[in-house]
Order: sequence, then structure tokens, then C-alpha cells
Amino acid sequence: MNLTYFPPIPRRRFSVLAASLLLAAAVSAQAAPAPARRILVVGDSQAQGLAAGLVRLYLKHPEIQVLDRSKIGTGLARTVFDWPGKTRAIADDAHADLAVVMFGANDRPAIRRHDKVDQALADSFAKIYGGRVSTVAKALKDAGLPVIWVGHPQVRDPEYNEDMKFLNTIFEASATKEGADFVPVWDLFAGEDGGYDAYGKGLEGATERLRADDGIHMSRAGYDVLAHFLQAKIDAGMKK
Repeated sequence: MNLTYFPPIPRRRFSVLAASLLLAAAVSAQAAPAPARRILVVGDSQAQGLAAGLVRLYLKHPEIQVLDRSKIGTGLARTVFDWPGKTRAIADDAHADLAVVMFGANDRPAIRRHDKVDQALADSFAKIYGGRVSTVAKALKDAGLPVIWVGHPQVRDPEYNEDMKFLNTIFEASATKEGADFVPVWDLFAGEDGGYDAYGKGLEGATERLRADDGIHMSRAGYDVLAHFLQAKIDAGMKK
């Protein structure tokens, strides 16, 4: 039976080899990039515009990823997509560090009779809609995510504007009850008189059109302003 003979490695060479391997491992560990931080964005078309703004905001920060899970044409007052029933699964699949939520563009409440707010209808809507807000916020919190719930901005139509103000009261009460951080943006896009204005200061300080033609959504510049406005809260939330 033939056995191949391998001469023993001298102790000194063995020590040098071991030291080299340890050094290489240490260098490799130092060079390894930090795990990406993920921002989950859920909501309607407003959330989609905000997600795009956040992508642009963090473009020079590859360690931060924006996961856009918004769905155009959906909302919490509509049955097009079951947000209360599916948010937890979306959060579990995303493995994110923080969630940003924005709804309202498609959720105009049917609370008027003969052009006047009917209190009974308003109370009923607030109870049902508030329950859905709470369910979404709780699902995200139960998934271990800090939640930033963004309020709806002013809109051009006066009656629609009152409806959005009503929705914001529901967002704030119901989302914060579940531990979410409600962030109002009503005044962020207001004009000098405190009302709706399609124009405002862009990121560079110059006056730009910040609202879309429909008087509801923001322009690209407007979503950039909104993303920048939220950055401090987002960064702080991801460090928790």
C-alpha cells in the first residue's frame, strides 16, 4: 500500500500562514458593506409619488433602499385592494426597517346630503374608516416596523379640501392610537394666505410648481420637497 508523504510545515511558516489568513479575514470583514436599510412605502398614488421622491433623495446612499409597494387607484374607503387584510403580509415580505404610509387621494368620504355634511354619515364613516387606518397601522407595528403616517396636503377644490381635512383628523387619531407617528403636511404646501397654492419653494429655494394639474397630487418637485421634509424622521426611525 503506497502512502503519499507530505513533509510537515515548519512552525515558523505555519505561524506566518495562519497570521496571513487571519489578516485576510479581518480585511474582508471590514470591506463587507453594511446591511441595507429598507424603507417600505405603502398607500395610493400619493404614496407612489412620495416613494419616487424618496428614491431620488437616497440615490447617493446605496445602503438605503426604498421599497415601493403602493397601488394606484386604491384606498381605505375602496375595496379595489384589501389593504387592511394584506398589509401584514406585505410588511413580512419586505423585511424593512421602517414604513411610510400615505392615503387619501381616492378616499373622499360620502358624508354630505344636499351639499351639507350630515353628522350621522360623518360619524359612521369615521368609525369604519378609522378602523381600517388602525388595522393597517397595527399590522405594520406588529411586523416590527416604526410607522410614519403622512397626512394629506391641501387640495384645490374647497369642498374636497374640507374632506381631506376630515380624513386627516381620522388619520391622526387612529394611526397614533396604534403607535404610528402622524406627520401633517397641510401647511407644507400652503400659500402665503395659508390656503392652497400650486407654487412654492423647491429644494433649491426657487419658486417652482409643486402641485400637479389635478390640484390633488404633487409635481415631481413637490414630491421631492415632501421626501426631504420627511428625511429627518425617517433617518431617526431607522436608527431605533
